[in-house]
Amino acid sequence: MTKSRRFLLDSDAFITAHRQHYRFSFCPAYWRILLDAHENKRLASIEPVRREVLQGKDQLAEWIKTRPPKSFFKGVSDAAVTKAYAKLSAWVNRRAEYTAEAKAKFAISADGWLVAYASTNAFVVCTYEVARPESQTSVKLPDVAKWAGIACITPYEMLDELGVRMVPTKRKEA
Repeated sequence: MTKSRRFLLDSDAFITAHRQHYRFSFCPAYWRILLDAHENKRLASIEPVRREVLQGKDQLAEWIKTRPPKSFFKGVSDAAVTKAYAKLSAWVNRRAEYTAEAKAKFAISADGWLVAYASTNAFVVCTYEVARPESQTSVKLPDVAKWAGIACITPYEMLDELGVRMVPTKRKEA
């Protein structure tokens, strides 16, 4: 039997889900699944992701505000995470192919912290973001995770690993 992996959600695992795939009114089950997985210690995120999502000032931000900040959104200030983040940042800054703007944007995003936390706490990163190693104008989360040796999967893959099955309810007769 394989060990159950734990998932660390990127900002877009919340934002894209909310805006495109799993609106609260359309698919409340997605949000319940996240809470259940968190309660079972299979899912979390980090405080920098929380701050990014709260910039939205929408229904998703209100939902995020009701999550236990220290439990659902982990702090990133411990020494091991900070050391891993510094190593990731140095790697990004050494990369000649990235523009100065791409490096600056990475420095203020949650992405580096997400990979650093995942690498020091045995999590898999979960994001809709797609790898683009040839990119010069944007440092992509999956590319940084790959460099750090951290698994990076989509929310769909996470749902599959969690055993989620979406089945229709019975139709009511007209």
